[in-house]
Amino acid sequence: MNGSNFRTYTLRLSNDQKFYQIGTDGGLLENPVELDALTIMPAERADIIIDFSGSKGEYIILTNDDTDENTRNVMQFRVVLPLKGKDTSTIPETLYPFERLNENMATKVRNLTLDAVPDRYGRPSFQLDGKMWHDPVTEMPELGSIEIWNLLNLTAFAHPIHVHLVQFQILDRRPFDVQHYRSTGEIKYTGDPIPPDANEMGWKDTVRVTPGQITRIIAKFDGYTGDYVWHCHILEHEDHDMMRPFRVIKSYFS
Repeated sequence: MNGSNFRTYTLRLSNDQKFYQIGTDGGLLENPVELDALTIMPAERADIIIDFSGSKGEYIILTNDDTDENTRNVMQFRVVLPLKGKDTSTIPETLYPFERLNENMATKVRNLTLDAVPDRYGRPSFQLDGKMWHDPVTEMPELGSIEIWNLLNLTAFAHPIHVHLVQFQILDRRPFDVQHYRSTGEIKYTGDPIPPDANEMGWKDTVRVTPGQITRIIAKFDGYTGDYVWHCHILEHEDHDMMRPFRVIKSYFS
């Protein structure tokens, strides 16, 4: 899903039926997660399973809470076709075990801001770490290294931040004093770390960076050297000018 909406999308079924999420951007979750609504932003992906076995003859609509009446209805399911045979499928309790990256593995921690400043015409220009697209590259992870990126959202709304090349894991989100940071450059936390939602515990390449919070992600920059990008996935933000290059370099010790 992409578009100009600054908000998240909250998707649910019109009959209030629960469903299961089994996958995120980068593949299967470790365990299925039961949901009554799915919160998602542009470029995030989710694999879900809906059980229609008790809904014979129903017309069920997938709705979006975070929009107006004209675009609220997303999709309609008509539960009318008979099965060719008995459905004996089940959802496994364990889908895909994988190792979580420990923050102690990281060799570099970067503080990177999300902000908006007026351009020469008075329009808000969204920027990552106070820089424009054509400014020199400042993030240069070494090939094979693990880094933590602290994404400080100084704006009043969430941004879907997409990092190319890598799949990452979300460590946590933590509220901080934005005005104090603006005036001093010092991070002053105003609450405890908030762990990611259960359905965000898989591999991700896009993360919801919430306003007034620091969202921490951890990634291994492996596979290839070269130039890549990270950006907000709201189109007018990434075009003006919320997209930055990063460069994966060969380790000097390899």
